[in-house]
Amino acid sequence: MHKPEAQEENKRVFVDLLKSTQRKGIDLLLEYLETKTDFYSAPASTRYHNNCVGGLLAHTLNVYENFKNLLALRGIEMAEESVVIVALLHDICKCNYYVLEQRNKKINGKWEQVSVWSNTKSVSPPLPHSYRSIRMIQQFFRLTPQEELCIYYHMGPYGGEDYEYRGLLQKVNTDYPESLLFYTADLFSTYLDEETFE
Repeated sequence: MHKPEAQEENKRVFVDLLKSTQRKGIDLLLEYLETKTDFYSAPASTRYHNNCVGGLLAHTLNVYENFKNLLALRGIEMAEESVVIVALLHDICKCNYYVLEQRNKKINGKWEQVSVWSNTKSVSPPLPHSYRSIRMIQQFFRLTPQEELCIYYHMGPYGGEDYEYRGLLQKVNTDYPESLLFYTADLFSTYLDEETFE
């Protein structure tokens, strides 16, 4: 579990980074996250990675660090404000999505009630999560085409099943290598930097 002090520090870093972009509308977005959502306390997933209080916030910061490092490693330039916006907001649609429920689990031969994260809330509109994040962000400010592509394709080959999506993904990865690096940063964060909690 993330400690409350770590969550407060993560929140401070997150807010400072977003404010540093000086993007018009960022203050309204931050106010929305603070007053209308559970973004700062939400998990990143139900059971796969950072499935704990504050997991989503920690995940976005992990992705930011990995994305910056990968861009530098490959010598690909991208404006810092775009790196911040893409990394910190790519999963914004996950706020107000997960709920903590009580379930029965057999522990040492006895049934006990345990708290587990669930995503039983219905998705509205019924769109893939990367696109829902884009729609949420653009209620506050416009994304550049580069930012939108990175967010939209951040699930890589897991973002769509159809032939058209895969063809477009290949073109985006070729024409916009930062999009491929962003997908990789998300993977690194999920599988190498983050834990799954029982």
